[in-house]
Amino acid sequence: MIFIATVVGILSLFMKWVDVGIVSASGFQQQGYLILVLYIYPMVQLFKTKPINKAIGIVSGILAIIAGVAFLISKNVEFMGESVNVASSGLYIFVLSAVLLTAGIVKYEE
Repeated sequence: MIFIATVVGILSLFMKWVDVGIVSASGFQQQGYLILVLYIYPMVQLFKTKPINKAIGIVSGILAIIAGVAFLISKNVEFMGESVNVASSGLYIFVLSAVLLTAGIVKYEE
């Protein structure tokens, strides 16, 4: 599950993270790859087939969720007196991948 979450997170970077109609931006353009740093520890431990320290792994996953949700919330803009969220599907998929990463870490068996 950890590997799948990481692959989904990486693939979401190629999708639209922000869409304003005539202008859109991918996860790379929005620097979403910086949040992927939080995926490194679980992935390295997984590839080395070493146990994942649950505390470090869960904190890493929760920080990824918080960072994704904070990024999602930051995409609220005022347009003609109305609050509009311009976040697109790629960002939502990234947040779901962070949730999947955390669930994978919790369920991981050494």
